[in-house]
Amino acid sequence: MRLSSILGVVLALGACGADDGHDAGTSYNCAEETRDDEFVMGLAKAGESSRLEFKLLSSDPAPPSRGDNVWVLQLSTMAAPAAPVSGAAMSVTPFMPDHAHGSGKTVTVTPLAEAGQYELDPVNLWMPGLWEVTIQVSGASGDRVVFRFCLPS
Repeated sequence: MRLSSILGVVLALGACGADDGHDAGTSYNCAEETRDDEFVMGLAKAGESSRLEFKLLSSDPAPPSRGDNVWVLQLSTMAAPAAPVSGAAMSVTPFMPDHAHGSGKTVTVTPLAEAGQYELDPVNLWMPGLWEVTIQVSGASGDRVVFRFCLPS
């Protein structure tokens, strides 16, 4: 019983190792991925509660790629008249749904001089495959959005 428990832990920890099919030497075909967003500068998505619009103004590198990425996000209200949201408290969580793990790095959110704009750094997407980046804004006008990008090998 104890041996099988230890073996289970070892297998779980090794699930995203060099032999998982997502190593640098293995191909991941993003052309077959149907769950991702098409990356374009200015990609805008309504929050799940339709209170906020999240617009990805830029990504460095563009499109997002393996390793550390720096995103600039514009946050605006959706109620007329639309207005930039400054001073928002938000968290950013990169996650790989197919592997059930995150990136291991904390994303720092820095307000920029332009009203409603924030720098997200680093958005670490360290391996190929589908990544979901959840942005959660807390507070009374809080809302949440998920950007989904596929990274090829």
